[in-house]
Amino acid sequence: MKEYSTEYIRNVALVSHSGAGKTMLAEAMLHFTGATTRLGRIEDGTTVADFEDEEIRRGLSLSTALIPVEYKNFKINLLDTPGYTDFVGEVISALRVADSAIVVIDSVAGAEVGTEITWNYCDRYNLPRFVIINKMNRDNANFRKALESVQQMSDKRLIPVQLPWGEKSDFKGVIDLLSMIACPADGKTSTEIPADFADEAESARSELIEAAAEGEDALLEKYLEGEDLSSEEIMRGLSTVVRSGSYVPVFVSAGSAEIGIGSLLDAIVGLMPSPVDVAPAVAHGKDGDETLKMSDAGPLAAYVWKTTADPFVGKITYFRIYSGSMSSDSRVWNQNKSAEERIGTLHLLRGKEQLQVKVVHAGDIATVSKLNQTATGDTLCDKNHPVVLAAPNYPSPLYGVAVNPKSQGDSAKISPTLTRLCEEDKTLTWRMEPATNQTLLAGMGDQHIDVAIRKAEAKFQTFLLVEEPRVPYQETITKQGQATYRHKKQTGGAGQFGEVSMRIEPLPEEDFAFS
Repeated sequence: MKEYSTEYIRNVALVSHSGAGKTMLAEAMLHFTGATTRLGRIEDGTTVADFEDEEIRRGLSLSTALIPVEYKNFKINLLDTPGYTDFVGEVISALRVADSAIVVIDSVAGAEVGTEITWNYCDRYNLPRFVIINKMNRDNANFRKALESVQQMSDKRLIPVQLPWGEKSDFKGVIDLLSMIACPADGKTSTEIPADFADEAESARSELIEAAAEGEDALLEKYLEGEDLSSEEIMRGLSTVVRSGSYVPVFVSAGSAEIGIGSLLDAIVGLMPSPVDVAPAVAHGKDGDETLKMSDAGPLAAYVWKTTADPFVGKITYFRIYSGSMSSDSRVWNQNKSAEERIGTLHLLRGKEQLQVKVVHAGDIATVSKLNQTATGDTLCDKNHPVVLAAPNYPSPLYGVAVNPKSQGDSAKISPTLTRLCEEDKTLTWRMEPATNQTLLAGMGDQHIDVAIRKAEAKFQTFLLVEEPRVPYQETITKQGQATYRHKKQTGGAGQFGEVSMRIEPLPEEDFAFS
């Protein structure tokens, strides 16, 4: 893969409720751009994003996959996140390094619980976003109903950029309101908008132009004076309101049928911000907080947002550069660990495929293998200009189990294995409970824990048995009580006599003190 400078990079997170079709959208983009020769299928376990054995077995994404897509001299770094809420830590890590997001909506189910959770995280990071009403070729698909469900969930203004050309089994393609053409299912040809959709398209385009005019004072003045805005002016104004978060564009698609993919890619490179266009990152340096320069010319500052263990390659470290650049066969400073790390070969990952590069530029996302000290949340930087980029806050675990080694050989490996798992996944924790003498592993849910146990077996060859944690019962005083005891004993010599009076009561106006 060729090198891309900062302004030609788009870092986009794909987020949604589970089953909305994120992975198939990424798969369709790869196939549409010629990166793959055939469209993979989740049912067959052949998608690029879901390549782990456990993901293939379960038929769902369990971790964030990095999917770079090359399109019209741009590189779109897609971060395909899990939709199942047990793996929300993966979503948070991806949004931490993304510059924008695409929220995928099932055209039948509409906005769901997972949609609202990911939407709120996008709000937390102030990410501009698209909404895609996906699976428009399904039975019971309903564009308007799905759109209304999203609008009810959010106070942001949604503005359709596309309309569906039919629905359900009659879904023929998309009507592009920017160019006012109809794009058939093949995505590479166009035709006039059918007469029965013309009025609806004209009305929707008027709303779109009005939204674009709000992007610049000059455009708004021109619009209010009744002048037509050119296509370039509409794109420029729309780009401004999208990047500011004033409006959220709405698209339609059927990822499994590759419908709507070409116009979506055009919108990503035309409307979504590059790393240069977003607010610069703030890091903590030796003299306090400092604003980083999104340029290769600045000192290196790279945030490690993910680490994984590969049985063949070893530890793989995922990072995003916020300032400077990184070259193969160089040395960097880990400020969190106060340790120097040697950078070997740099790679861009496309699923499990490693694409070697010599230089990673500012704003880009890449990987490096076999770093000894570095873990998720660390900052790699210039030793002469040390900085730390803040890690996100992760939710506390909600569900826990006790784990035991399956054999004597697993006993020595259990501690380092659990430590590695928790280093990779910040929503996992483990500890020893001395009161019950149990090893406790906690996560976001039973699926989360089950995946962690299987990962321990597959990647670290540590086999664990699971049982319920025992409750470490403790006692305290809840109400006042008193007693008296008299001891009296006569054995022929000196007698024994003693009397004890005792009163116990709770501490006044204090919480219980267990012992």
